[in-house]
Amino acid sequence: MVWPRLKTVGVVSATILLAAGIAIVVTMPPTGGLRLPVGKGTPAISLGERHGLILASDGSLWSWGSDAHDTLRPILGLGNVTAQTRLGRIGNETNWISISAGLSHNVAIKSDGTLWAWGANFLGQFGVGTTGILNRKARESNIPVAAAPGHDWKQAVAGGIHTLAIKQDGTLWAWGDNWAGSLGTGTTSNSAVPLQVGSATNWIKVWAGILESVGLQSDGSLWYWGDNPDPAFQQGTGQILAPTRISPDTNWVDVGFGVNTVLAVKADGTLWTWGRNAHVYSDAQNPSLDTVPTRVGTNCDWASIPACGLGWCQGLTKKDGSLWLMDASDFDVNLRRGPSKAVRFRRVELEKDVVAYMAGVAHAAAPGMHAPIGAALTRDGEVWTWGLVLGDPRGLRSRLELGAFQLASRFGYKGRPPDAAPVVRQAPWRLPHE
Repeated sequence: MVWPRLKTVGVVSATILLAAGIAIVVTMPPTGGLRLPVGKGTPAISLGERHGLILASDGSLWSWGSDAHDTLRPILGLGNVTAQTRLGRIGNETNWISISAGLSHNVAIKSDGTLWAWGANFLGQFGVGTTGILNRKARESNIPVAAAPGHDWKQAVAGGIHTLAIKQDGTLWAWGDNWAGSLGTGTTSNSAVPLQVGSATNWIKVWAGILESVGLQSDGSLWYWGDNPDPAFQQGTGQILAPTRISPDTNWVDVGFGVNTVLAVKADGTLWTWGRNAHVYSDAQNPSLDTVPTRVGTNCDWASIPACGLGWCQGLTKKDGSLWLMDASDFDVNLRRGPSKAVRFRRVELEKDVVAYMAGVAHAAAPGMHAPIGAALTRDGEVWTWGLVLGDPRGLRSRLELGAFQLASRFGYKGRPPDAAPVVRQAPWRLPHE
């Protein structure tokens, strides 16, 4: 997408552009890479649209990448750092136990059961009762801040513009944007404070997509709410406003999201899908089957779908610990056409002992442009990534255009920031850190 030149900035700004451009230079990572600290905790990786979070096994928290697509919201949690291709440590704490990267905000839980958030809060994604469009302090935070009150949070996930969380007592809570019914509270009203979803006390896991939500109860039943996945409804219409059971089965174990599609794994190792574009994955010739779970492929040894905030998960793990991708190369990335071939599964070859893994497809630049991305953390603390290079690496022209945009924004310009040409690498490389 060609960014229109700003006519509101005069020649006097030219002398400022170079300085602005130099200030945002992002260096590419060197060939080598350092190791993150190793401890006894459970590590995790979570990928947002243009950034990534890593929870190291010693309880420390790290991030890399750049601000959310189409916004200037600080999302890395590193203070004023808005773009970098190397890992930066978020604070000095070593008591983080859970992380989730969303589209424009993140949530994380500490070992004391407290919930924290950073990034955008303009529709109440933090759950603290404040929202902000004009008030910068209310609309965003560039470091983790205390989010929804309480010391009994067990799991929390960041979606498109909403947040879901489960407490130790098994109750489910939601807050943030709700125009598609993704909060599951029976209405489409937004909320800047946590609202309990129904009255059930047996929720054990929850997943948040861009406009949809899925929850798992202790009896193995799976529930869906938010944007209606039925192809008969246009996106954002016919919302499902409260958790609705998707099948009588009681052996569901994990969930991921495609574009307007849900993917789920059963305890028997089979993979299933439903939603507006489910036929892309199942190769079903009858679109009416998209409304109910339909099996994907014939494998019976799938274990999990590492959840991601990208809106299009691509990674899978098998019960033997191997890492896999759903190969999306055979169909239109915009999912406007059906597949030319059934989805293929491809093994990720990393000659390392991987303890955390995630892969998906992210917006590479302008809307409609996508690129694969993946990341893996090894037992000895190495971080490997492939696909889209997070951190917004820019050439000179892009840096100058961004500098012009930032300057014009100070004079009231309300347009979108310029897009940099994406950098995509096929072979995995190690991320360095500060």
